[in-house]
Amino acid sequence: MTKDERKQHLILHDPNIIKGLFLLSIPLMLNNFIKTIHDIIDMYFVGLIPDVGVDAITSISMTFPVVFTFISLGIGLSVAGTALISQQVGAKQQDEARRYASNLVVLSLLIGIILNVVSFVGAPFFMTWMGTDGLIHAEASRYLRIRAFELPAVFIFFSFTATRQASGDTVTPVIFGVISVLLNIVLSPLLISTFNMGVSGAAYATLIANIVILPFGLHTLFHAKTGITADKAYLKLDHNIASHLIRTAIPAALGQSITAIGFGIMNGVIYSFGKETVAAFSVGNRLSSLILHPVMAIGGVLAAYLGQNIGNQNTLRAKKTFKQAMILSVSLMIIGSAIIMNFRPFFASFFIKDSPETIQLTVEYMFYLLIGLPLMAIFQTFIGTFNGTGNTKYTFIITIARLWLFRIPIIFAFKTWTTLGSSGVWYAMLMSNFLISIIAYVLYQKVDFQPKIEINRERRLGHT
Repeated sequence: MTKDERKQHLILHDPNIIKGLFLLSIPLMLNNFIKTIHDIIDMYFVGLIPDVGVDAITSISMTFPVVFTFISLGIGLSVAGTALISQQVGAKQQDEARRYASNLVVLSLLIGIILNVVSFVGAPFFMTWMGTDGLIHAEASRYLRIRAFELPAVFIFFSFTATRQASGDTVTPVIFGVISVLLNIVLSPLLISTFNMGVSGAAYATLIANIVILPFGLHTLFHAKTGITADKAYLKLDHNIASHLIRTAIPAALGQSITAIGFGIMNGVIYSFGKETVAAFSVGNRLSSLILHPVMAIGGVLAAYLGQNIGNQNTLRAKKTFKQAMILSVSLMIIGSAIIMNFRPFFASFFIKDSPETIQLTVEYMFYLLIGLPLMAIFQTFIGTFNGTGNTKYTFIITIARLWLFRIPIIFAFKTWTTLGSSGVWYAMLMSNFLISIIAYVLYQKVDFQPKIEINRERRLGHT
């Protein structure tokens, strides 16, 4: 068997589905783990900036909803690309898959350039809208403007990742991702501390690391010897294909974007409790990512796994894959949460050096994060399932509902009618994750596991 045939056999025929999901997820887990290590290193050195460590951590944290709003559009395109290209691969329609991959590259570049301009020009306004002022506003605006220039490169890399994962190749994107993150890890302390660039140094490190890998990613995207590649002959936008990609991407992207706006509002509420609460929120989220990223990796692989089986019209295997992924994800989160639970004070004091109040808030927040991670495993598995089956409208519903229907109203209710203080935020997050799991299960009952692409029946018969 060729390398491509072995991957397709693993996804379409191997009886041990958990083994397949785990093997394909390992590279993504490694990539996510290294990215989180980078974020932790960033936060560590930013926190060491003399006299303004908490302010510096807060300024970066406050940019997250804005950065994520823009990145979410790229995520939406990536979701659409993975779902539709993987279904073409499963249906043995290789040339059509190349057309989709090529159109995905063009769309990603165009949107990345537009958002580059919007982010750079609008940075001060966005940070004012987030409720920041003084030093935090100035540093956050500067950080956001620098990172605006990475968006075209990041969006192209999203299209590259979607194309490779749709082919069953989870290793190549990780190799490039690891190189980028390792470069970032080296540059961050140099620029932040050695060259005294502070928060701006963290932004420049990320920008440089993302741009450096772009030429290598493009070469692989067009000239890889295995899997689906983009083709220069198809770089002119095809109206039908572009429309199909955009229609599939819009619900996922819109859901992510509106969610990011919601996180902006939530961050504003958190900011009203003081910069110590914001710093605790940021540190807690970074540390919980160490455990959550494996589940996110499984969700990403699940989308391609389901897409290929649906394109191959193997409905029973697709449904079984969902169930196996759910068991694997929830089990990992229960084990991971149990391991980390007793080390919360150590992690908090490692990052927060001069604020006992912030350390205590971080320890408290991490408790609620950790007991809620199995619920996040359920949520992420449903996301991967809805994306892989092409039901991105359900992705939209649960991402929006979790934040806007449950979390934000509960946070405001606790803030207005109770004396819980910042603890109300942690309670609201846990409650919203529980409630959305119920909604996601109800929506799952509507998934039909049928192809969202046109399948050439004659070509299909020729391969059976």
